[in-house]
Amino acid sequence: MLEKLIGKYKRAGILLDTNLLLLYLVGLYDFNFIRQFKRTCMYDKNDFLWMRKFLTRFDNIFITPQVLGEVWNFAEKIHGKRLNAFIETAVAKLLVVTENYVEKNILLQEECFFYVGVTDTSIIYSAKELNCLVITDDLRAYAYYAANGVDTININHLRKI
Repeated sequence: MLEKLIGKYKRAGILLDTNLLLLYLVGLYDFNFIRQFKRTCMYDKNDFLWMRKFLTRFDNIFITPQVLGEVWNFAEKIHGKRLNAFIETAVAKLLVVTENYVEKNILLQEECFFYVGVTDTSIIYSAKELNCLVITDDLRAYAYYAANGVDTININHLRKI
């Protein structure tokens, strides 16, 4: 199943949700910090290494402005000199990631907005618009994405493999 999805979406790309983008950026900064940071402590170095390798299998990596905003709000909890070093690492990587913008009026009129909020609505809309795969760690979002015709991988299922 996984290989089939990778083959189907290799060229189109993959869209990351908030937690997995944060894991990826924190891991790029310092994979030893993953377990220390409150927002990524449920992951470890191996999760990051798997994610980094997995993302290389796609021609494009996408995010939405809403995902980026949430990541930045969480990242601001990194203190002191670590924050500046994290920002330098994150900015360098984010400059090569593609952002898909969806107008707020479109998001607010989507039926799913009332169930999953603005960020997940931006992910659903973008995935459909870009015809790309989504990767998440959120079981509720995973189920909702799938129910709305968006091919999605839940990293927690893959961690068991």
